[in-house]
Amino acid sequence: MLDPALEAGGLGPTAFSVALAGDWAAHRAEIEAQLAGASVLVVGAAGTIGAAAVRQLLELRPARLELVDLDENGLARLARDIRSRGLGGRAAIGFNALDFAGFPGLALAEAAGPFDLVLNFAAVKHVRSEKNRFTLLHMIDVNVVRQRRFARHLAAKGLARRHFVVSTDKAADPASFMGATKLLLEGVAFAAASDGAGAPTATAARFANVAYSSGSLLESYVQRFEAGQALAAPKDTRRYFIAARDAARICLLAQLACAGGRVAVPRFDPAAGAVELADTAAAFLRSRGKAAVFTADPREAETLAALGGDAWPVLLTPRDTAGEKEVEVFRGHGETIEPLNLAALEAVRPAPIDPQALAACVDALAAFVDGRRLGDAAAVEAVIGQLLPHFAHVAAEARLDDRI
Repeated sequence: MLDPALEAGGLGPTAFSVALAGDWAAHRAEIEAQLAGASVLVVGAAGTIGAAAVRQLLELRPARLELVDLDENGLARLARDIRSRGLGGRAAIGFNALDFAGFPGLALAEAAGPFDLVLNFAAVKHVRSEKNRFTLLHMIDVNVVRQRRFARHLAAKGLARRHFVVSTDKAADPASFMGATKLLLEGVAFAAASDGAGAPTATAARFANVAYSSGSLLESYVQRFEAGQALAAPKDTRRYFIAARDAARICLLAQLACAGGRVAVPRFDPAAGAVELADTAAAFLRSRGKAAVFTADPREAETLAALGGDAWPVLLTPRDTAGEKEVEVFRGHGETIEPLNLAALEAVRPAPIDPQALAACVDALAAFVDGRRLGDAAAVEAVIGQLLPHFAHVAAEARLDDRI
């Protein structure tokens, strides 16, 4: 169990988390009035943010939740947690191990809909999935091609009043394929929402790192510490962190407050609110009664870890892997900021994208995904670059999978 002070990166409450808590207190009754008795579909419900959103939703007394995720073990853990803590109340909850955009997932949405709200957390979220063309194509399939199929299905069948998708800070002037696919996700969700009277209102949110989320660097601290191993962090790299519950609240506030076609982003200077990743490792170790010893030598880190004691090694690695930025940004070229009635969040109005050009780009990516065209990294970059002129992929030979 984490010390609450560690939940948002290890350095305690931030000005952003305090502002967000105020926004939630001010607007919780309005969100509850919106969702009490409502029918909600949550896609990607077993992930860190999805599960936190489900727990938050259950406090708002919806009538029915349909939860969808490919991770059947994650859904089982979520079901056990809900039942053991008595969170379900009178809500009817369906736990569905499905691909959200395959035929069974689309058929479930149609059979169980319409929904007052669809919260969509489905994603391939790691830049490390760019390691080869096969995992890259899978990322494109999940983040773009299937998202368009799903969004068009909701619109064509009139299955949702509101459709919310989670984006990322990496979508602002993307330097990675992951960021580019998330910017395209925003585009396909917003484009589908303009198709006909039955289309939902589509909104999104960009925020960066959820502390201790599945597969994250901070989660690795827990795993490595328990295994008696050195921690690791890239040097000279700053990130800001939020707790999973705060991520869920951002999503619920964004879908309520944002106009259609807008993206909620944190209302602060990310450079000012970011922390050195090395500092998060040191804070984690302090919470365990240990003192961080920083080293750039893997052998020294291994030796120190074997000794145990109160000093614990933290291996500092160079920031030289593909797609990395020094610090997060939330607004890209051609995007404008619009105010929201919130202290913690504001809205980004995306740069205009020609609908026909967007459709042609996604069609070309779909051809790579299903094998009709050879889709190596250079071909993918060329297709995306034609639509997104500020996509500047940061290539590198070093890969995160090759590091501890």
